Amino acid sequence: MVDVEAIQQPRSVLWARLQLGLIVLICAEVFSGSSMRPGNLLFGPWTWLVTYWLYFAHFFFFTTLAVRTGRTSFWALYLWGLLYGLYEGFITKVIWHGYGDEGFAAGAIGPYGYSEISMVTLFHPIASFMIPLALACIISPELRRRFPDLACFTRRTRRSWLLRFAVFYSLAGILSFNNPGLVLLIAEWAFILVLLGLISRFARPAWESREGLSMVCFEGKGFIGLCAYLGLIYVAYYFLLNYEHLPSPAIQLATFIWYGAALIGLRLHRARPLDTSAVLWDGERELARKWVLLTIGGSFVGSLLLLAIPAAVWAILLPFVTWGAVGFVLFAIALAKAVAEHRRRESEVSFSSGI
Repeated sequence: MVDVEAIQQPRSVLWARLQLGLIVLICAEVFSGSSMRPGNLLFGPWTWLVTYWLYFAHFFFFTTLAVRTGRTSFWALYLWGLLYGLYEGFITKVIWHGYGDEGFAAGAIGPYGYSEISMVTLFHPIASFMIPLALACIISPELRRRFPDLACFTRRTRRSWLLRFAVFYSLAGILSFNNPGLVLLIAEWAFILVLLGLISRFARPAWESREGLSMVCFEGKGFIGLCAYLGLIYVAYYFLLNYEHLPSPAIQLATFIWYGAALIGLRLHRARPLDTSAVLWDGERELARKWVLLTIGGSFVGSLLLLAIPAAVWAILLPFVTWGAVGFVLFAIALAKAVAEHRRRESEVSFSSGI
């Protein structure tokens, strides 16, 4: 039987949020291979002093806004995730310069890297925002009533299978390509699983409650703290991190077009009421677990292929080639869906007025 008093304790909710923040870190840093680079390993202090909290603050800031505004459809969540991913400009400067002194990984489109801009339009919206939120809906099924469209990651429909395969292939391939070797990969995953296990012991009472909203939505002083922290890191790291890689002021100002387009799209999307019919069938938990394990296993298999068959790198590099184009297509679809929804709503209002 669930201990109601334990559920209501802020400490239990705090542990649940810390666990969810760790899931976000795993999806963003481990599956992209970023944590596999020397000097950026999960074992290092930089991860826990800076990187973890950067993802934590972004994720909960945008989940809170999504809940408060009711913009929780699949395409609205994508746009929230795109706003999230734009930190790769003003904080890390990646979209303007690449991941290091060697410059862009796959050439440039105007002032942006072709591969790097996909971090904004594809990777962060899906891997750093929507997938962790979908996993939260698996852990706390009541959240599905707030985010019913995220069931697309766990249904047994053909479209969901294709979506899961695309995510698995992309994440496993990129992790395989970026990992520094099986020994370090095993050590890092062992560290992650032990840490998740320890935190879950303290977070379980909150997750077992029927009120999962507090795990993804900050209120009052907590939300003000998120805003203050994000404001601080944007100002601080704009000047302190890779300042020499900033483009001209004109290009920086032009980047705000991305913010404006995403915000207009969100404004045009309709606020969604609570979906009281959304349910989570038991098989979805097992399916999600298998999907995560398959992605982890895929990285090991890819690592072996790279060692044994160097030509396999071309199959693994496919996500790098396609992500940029796919990201632009997704952004266009999200905006088109927003405009179509706005027009449909106006038509309904006009029809009602006519009656």
